[in-house]
Amino acid sequence: MNRRAPFSFFFGLLLASSVSAQQIAPLRGTSDADKLEASAEHLARMKTALKHVLGRVEEARNEKDVVKLNCVNEKLAQIKALLKVAEQADIALHEAIATRDAGSETEFSKVAIARTKIEGLRGESEQCIGQLAYVVDEKTTVEVVLPADLPEAELAQRRQARRTGPPFAVPPVVRPPAASVWYP
Repeated sequence: MNRRAPFSFFFGLLLASSVSAQQIAPLRGTSDADKLEASAEHLARMKTALKHVLGRVEEARNEKDVVKLNCVNEKLAQIKALLKVAEQADIALHEAIATRDAGSETEFSKVAIARTKIEGLRGESEQCIGQLAYVVDEKTTVEVVLPADLPEAELAQRRQARRTGPPFAVPPVVRPPAASVWYP
């Protein structure tokens, strides 16, 4: 079995994503030393994003919020997979440059695309932390504050409406006759 097959498929998905050809086009004609330097910088930023998302996972665990934890864990798994692809592409980039292979452009593009995707996932993980699992408990209170400039007649009308209940009458529920003599 070809060990690169899953990564080729994953990279195909990356290329089909939101990264445009305009973002990759400036990479052509870049010197090999610049590619290696930029690749190392991209990897460092991706690892920083990974650490950041791991911190978000820890926050969600401490809050014991399963919704947040599941959301952030999903982003974390995707980031780890992309980072693995980027690290392997970086190794392949070093090999391609050492052998003066034309594949260095492709490997550098993989690293750049992975960085773009990881930064997007980091942002999505921030949105996960912003999600709330709404829980209503006994501690919830509602305080009604009436504007001070309301006319006295309208205030009296509102107070009366609160005391008497809803302004409409609830119709009585009429049960239909039994359909069977045996089961009333």
